[in-house]
Amino acid sequence: MPNLTYKLANSAFLTDTTDGAITGALGSQAQVQYFPRILAASGIPVMVANSGTIATAGVVTLGTALPAQYRGCFMYFPASAVVGDSTGGIYYVDMDTSTTVGTVYAGKYGVANGVTTAFSPQIPSTLTAVVGSNSAYTGSTTATNLINVAIPAGAIGNNGVVRVTVNWTTNNSAGAKTGKTFLATTQVGQSAAYTTSTGGTQMIGIRNRGVLGVQTAQIVGGTSTGAPTYAAVDTSVATYVGIQGTVAVATDFTIIEGFTVELLPKD
Repeated sequence: MPNLTYKLANSAFLTDTTDGAITGALGSQAQVQYFPRILAASGIPVMVANSGTIATAGVVTLGTALPAQYRGCFMYFPASAVVGDSTGGIYYVDMDTSTTVGTVYAGKYGVANGVTTAFSPQIPSTLTAVVGSNSAYTGSTTATNLINVAIPAGAIGNNGVVRVTVNWTTNNSAGAKTGKTFLATTQVGQSAAYTTSTGGTQMIGIRNRGVLGVQTAQIVGGTSTGAPTYAAVDTSVATYVGIQGTVAVATDFTIIEGFTVELLPKD
């Protein structure tokens, strides 16, 4: 194998939006090198909180104990659990007392599926407790977008891949807990489905099929596998990968323990 001398290209090598051709760096033998990169990654948990109460001083008491004392996480609470929040949203929470009791902090994050609002969890620099409703709330049983990662225009290339890895934790119950991955508003790969199991790791490869507007995707690992899914998302323009969690029973929870979104470009 010849020794290769790499020359880094500027950021434009990932942004050709005309035909999906992306220019890689050249080795000494003129081989084109395509460099993978991580678009987003986090080990900060993000979850759909189960039913509970947020007291006036911002102290949350969950009805179902979490599997560990999460000293820094994000939780989705439904509308009106926090005073003044008429729609519900994601809040930073420190479970500073136990696996059921912690403090909710101000600064709501809303993650709409497929829109140009990225959310990848980071610990806030300023912490101010919310004002809770001081009355019981019912945990959300509707699909909740927990993560949103930007995919730059043209970055995948005609034959590149976006690889999404998600670590899920759920409680052991008969209720269904599902995880889904989206490219824009189109689900890609099969759902991860959990009931009495307590989670798993899900990996999905989203691959452009020779053009920027046609994809195939398939899940590898987790509790669910299946046939490929197909999409027709225009990746010549900026788009988003979303990770969504759903519980069927309000007393259950589903947690993204961590995730990685990798870009493996190829023209």
